[in-house]
Amino acid sequence: GNERFALRGVDLLLESGSRTAVVGPTGAGKSTLVNLIMRFLEAREGTIEANGVPIRDLPARAWREYVALVPQRPHLFYDSVLENIRLGHPSASRAEVERAAELAAAAEFIRQLPDGYDTHIGEEGARLSAGEAQRVALARAFLKNAPFLILDEPTSSLDPESERLIRLAVERLAEGRTALIVAHRLNTARGADRIVVMEDGRVVEAGVHEDLLRCCDLYVRLLGARERLSA
Repeated sequence: GNERFALRGVDLLLESGSRTAVVGPTGAGKSTLVNLIMRFLEAREGTIEANGVPIRDLPARAWREYVALVPQRPHLFYDSVLENIRLGHPSASRAEVERAAELAAAAEFIRQLPDGYDTHIGEEGARLSAGEAQRVALARAFLKNAPFLILDEPTSSLDPESERLIRLAVERLAEGRTALIVAHRLNTARGADRIVVMEDGRVVEAGVHEDLLRCCDLYVRLLGARERLSA
């Protein structure tokens, strides 16, 4: 019932094989953008296209086969580690699941669980730490092997070692894919091919880190605030 649009006049191109980071304050529209791309929400106006095809013309389930989403808080269900990873590709073999876990830096902690890959992890992954849960989510994405990757930065609020492992896994996962990263930490944004700065439902500036430091006051303020928070 709210007549205020969550996004207004957003014109954004994601080049094939590129890495785009989206930054902005709370309420800028970053989550809405992701939800629209995933078709969890449908736009009242405007069009989202993939290779020139409006995604609304595709069945939502078919479109999502081309997209791997790694949310900040992944959903894990009451089953084994194996089946939680296999959600990314339900017909995958055990060997394929184990290979995906290796790529996601998850294999070592999985082998230390009481029943390894057959260990039941509890409701919402209650038996796993936040970093372990994120690596299970990354393993799903490796297993799915979709060409388009959306990451709601998975390294927030983790211990340094978990953050290091996940950052390396994310680098491997993004290689050769078109990646959209909602960046909560500006050091993640610095490594992107392009940074999009959002505020109040609009794209206010886009460019590389060095250019934004010179021309975008909001980006400079975000950078300063987050560096103070991490100090």
